[in-house]
Amino acid sequence: MRPYAPLVLIAFLALSACDKPKPAATPAAQGPSLPDSQTAFLAIPRTASASDDFCTKFKTFDRFENWHGKVQDLRISTLDGTVDLEINISQGIRLEAIVAKNDPVYPSLLKLGLEQSIVISGQFTHANNDADCLYYRGPFGVHLTALAG
Repeated sequence: MRPYAPLVLIAFLALSACDKPKPAATPAAQGPSLPDSQTAFLAIPRTASASDDFCTKFKTFDRFENWHGKVQDLRISTLDGTVDLEINISQGIRLEAIVAKNDPVYPSLLKLGLEQSIVISGQFTHANNDADCLYYRGPFGVHLTALAG
């Protein structure tokens, strides 16, 4: 061992104990706050034991505005150009929209990429029946009326 090695170690420990200036506080990176209706929808219990309660609460959701999500899947039919868009709105809960070429939101869909954050408005297609209640883990069928990337 070299004779100056202990001195280097002592100097290093002494310097590391000195007060260092703290970096300036930076705001924490936060995602956009979710609309109240989206938060309420996400709060509905989704367990087998709560499926009846889920159905009752789910039926109260008809329209939604400015919900935040990420593109989870995007497929374009080679037959007729129809787009199948799947959106993760949080906690693994997905919405699915089948969009025809003549739909006003269609051009916006062609600019989307996977995992892209989007803001959507529309309505659920459940028509207050129990069919979607059986699939309380989604995806839930929707008709989009607005989409922003």
